[in-house]
Amino acid sequence: MSKEESGCRVPLEEDLVALDHTGIAVHRTDDAIRLYCDVLGLVAGPKRLHSGERIYITFLEGANGRIEVLEPAGSESAISRFLAKRGEGMHHVCFRVQDAMKMASRMAEAGYQVIDQRPRIGLEGERLVFIHPKSSHGVLIELLEPAGDG
Repeated sequence: MSKEESGCRVPLEEDLVALDHTGIAVHRTDDAIRLYCDVLGLVAGPKRLHSGERIYITFLEGANGRIEVLEPAGSESAISRFLAKRGEGMHHVCFRVQDAMKMASRMAEAGYQVIDQRPRIGLEGERLVFIHPKSSHGVLIELLEPAGDG
């Protein structure tokens, strides 16, 4: 089925979006690594602290995708609150975009609730904007604009 047949509009080149990763919230990264790396064979990158968000981030690389493991670095992080409310599991889906604010504006115009009025800055200098799950079928969406020229 083509995009036209499915009802999806054909994107302009500057609109192209790619699935970047799926984020999962966990109590302990080491427990997740046992499953995803030791059993399923993904390869773990380093566990890194994002002090501004008060979380530890570890990317797991697979043959055709990545998982971002999110562990709280204290009880005051958004991940701590997520775990307390929902338990471990999928936290967000991340799409790599050319321009995070432009895509966020487009989503806002289409009726989706944009959480960030200015982009957050990720560990590698990437610009991040989040879309509220209450407006996007229960899924927190992260828009990631790579640092530099992408």
